[in-house]
Amino acid sequence: MRLGIDVGRATTVAVATRADGTVAARARVDSAPAFAASVRSVLAALGPLPGPAASVAVLTDLRHRPTDTRPVAVLRIAPPSHPALAPATGPARLTGRVAGGASVTGTPLAPLDREAVLAFARRAADAGVTAFAICAAGAPARPGSEHAAAAIVAEVLPRAALSLSHEIGSTGLRERENATLANAALGAWADRLVADAGRALTAHGVTAPLYFARDDGGVVSAEYFRRHPVIATAPAACTAARGAALRTGARRALVVDAAAHAVRCVTVVDGEPERAEPGPGPFGLRMDLGGPRTTVLPYASGAFDPQEARHLVERERERLPDAEVVWTGGAAPAGPDSADDAARFAARADCGVEIEQIVVATGRAELEALLEAARGHALSRAVAAGATPGSVRVDRSTHTPVSYLPAGVHRVRIRATGLPSGRAEP
Repeated sequence: MRLGIDVGRATTVAVATRADGTVAARARVDSAPAFAASVRSVLAALGPLPGPAASVAVLTDLRHRPTDTRPVAVLRIAPPSHPALAPATGPARLTGRVAGGASVTGTPLAPLDREAVLAFARRAADAGVTAFAICAAGAPARPGSEHAAAAIVAEVLPRAALSLSHEIGSTGLRERENATLANAALGAWADRLVADAGRALTAHGVTAPLYFARDDGGVVSAEYFRRHPVIATAPAACTAARGAALRTGARRALVVDAAAHAVRCVTVVDGEPERAEPGPGPFGLRMDLGGPRTTVLPYASGAFDPQEARHLVERERERLPDAEVVWTGGAAPAGPDSADDAARFAARADCGVEIEQIVVATGRAELEALLEAARGHALSRAVAAGATPGSVRVDRSTHTPVSYLPAGVHRVRIRATGLPSGRAEP
């Protein structure tokens, strides 16, 4: 049995599913102002589970809850650039640049200026900043300078929270740096959610491994979420959309999520949401983390308006005329089961990660070897994210030539997933 908990702005839903995916128990309550109170309340309404839980998946959007942020020191490892291309500030307390990094293809640009990294770390320590976002040019192809800089920072601040861009963002420098900055700033928020959820579950007698839904609808372990919270700040729309498509069996669906304060539309084809272009993420920073393309229409009247929703659907249908319209969400005109879509899908979701890299190959054989190494890395990351080792697999792998670079340079995206770890299900 697996448990999913959807902590929304207006309502909190809990669904316990059996091994075959059918619902064994469900509960729905009004959300409390505090996340922990919402979890405790819905667990009390759910009552004793029909059997032991193998895992628990929690989802909540960053904008639904007060946000704890850490002051961040942002260190860019790259050649000098125009002031307009300086690191974003946002929640950053300090920003700095040191020599080092590599080109997009991995060619070293300069040796890492270790003394400058040491001086920056000491300046951050003097300012009381212990969260760092480290971003090196070319890190998706050659991450060594980020590891070296992190080791230097750790010498000055052994308990520093370190976010490294090659573990988080896309290949674009600015988007990757922004995602790393947001990740470092959200560490306190993630710590609080993990602690609150863990205490609430323990008080209810649930000791199963804890997971959090990520923005693409999959899940990651609580510990992985604590280290990489930026990948799980807005999972509700995608999780609900994938759950609604699965519930209805629609192969190509325009999912309309009638949430508490807005209608959200997500396209799902064969179970996969349409990927969003780079755009604003947490703190308004532009980033590219593979979330779904979502069209949002806030309620002008403050409550669900069927006519407003129809207008939004009509506009979206112009772009997707062959898609089946599927409703979900608490205000949806699709029956009570639709309110459970997000929690039910999260309970059964696979655990995994997506990685993005740049590889340079002179021929087909070398490219295949590099792709195989990248797939192995993705599988290892999926296990680190909480997937059961024997269940992990690569379920999506793409590589495309980078058109503006010489032949042989490829952008690689690989998604690896597996079953969440936990005791055997009854």
